[in-house]
Amino acid sequence: MFSKAFGRVMVAAALIAGLSGCGSLMHPRAGEFLEQAKGASGIETQINLTTMIEAGIKAVRGQADYEAGLDTLHNQVYALRKSACDVTEEQAKTVAYAKAATLRREIGTIFYRLWKVRDDQAKRDAHLDLLAKRVEELREALQAVKG
Repeated sequence: MFSKAFGRVMVAAALIAGLSGCGSLMHPRAGEFLEQAKGASGIETQINLTTMIEAGIKAVRGQADYEAGLDTLHNQVYALRKSACDVTEEQAKTVAYAKAATLRREIGTIFYRLWKVRDDQAKRDAHLDLLAKRVEELREALQAVKG
C-alpha cells in the first residue's frame, strides 16, 4: 500500500520526534523558563525552578480561569525535568540527589493527574496542594545536595 521510501520517512520522523522528546511542540516555553531560572549550577537552576513552580501553583489555586496558569506550570515542570541534565556526575551520585530525582518524578506524575482532573476545581486544588508539598520537599533535597 505505502512505498518503502514513505515508510522510511515515517520511521525517521518518529525517531527524530522521539529523540527530541517533542519538547518544542508540547512545551514551547520550557526553554524560556529554564533560561530564566539559570543558576551557577544545575542544582541552583532546579532550586530556582522550584520557586517559579510554587509561584505558579499559588496563581492557579482556586481560580476559575486556570488554563493559562496551568499551561505555565506545565512548561515549568518540563523545564525542571530538563534541568536534571545540568547536574554534575558527583552530585548525581549522592543520596540526597537520588531523593531529589525520585521527587522530580513524583512531581511529573502528580502534574499528569492534575492535568487529567483540571476541570474539577476541588480535585485540581487537591492536586495543587500535593504538588506544592512535593516541590517543597524537592527544594529541601536539592539544598542538601548543594550543601
